[in-house]
Amino acid sequence: MLKRTFQSPLFNIVLVLGLGIIMIGNHYSEYVPAWLTIDPMVLGIPILIMIAVIPLYNKRNPENPIKPRIIPMEMREEDEGLQWLTFKATRKVYIFFALSIPVAIALTAYFNHIPYLPIILFIFMGVVQYLIYWFQMKRYS
Repeated sequence: MLKRTFQSPLFNIVLVLGLGIIMIGNHYSEYVPAWLTIDPMVLGIPILIMIAVIPLYNKRNPENPIKPRIIPMEMREEDEGLQWLTFKATRKVYIFFALSIPVAIALTAYFNHIPYLPIILFIFMGVVQYLIYWFQMKRYS
């Protein structure tokens, strides 16, 4: 269960959304409503609990442990089929970023009176990349 949670793109979407909302609420509190100001520990404590549970998970599941690594956990490359699916999904994400980064730069320059717009754009691009990856992987599984 814990490994599936870490491998799920939805987990990363929740992290990106949570971190973005916390950043906007804490650093641009004069521009956003008060209900958007959230204590960072709302996100930090569950993450610390999940990290603390990893050794217990690994002890119970020695054949399928969670290992710290640089490659994102949602990338599944156990065999050639999954490597091909990961290639197709990451290719679509690459195309998305190639098209969206110039638009994001233009929006940031044009709407420079909105100081937190870059964070919103990062949140949007982060969520969309995980959705593209997730839908691509779901399409063939």
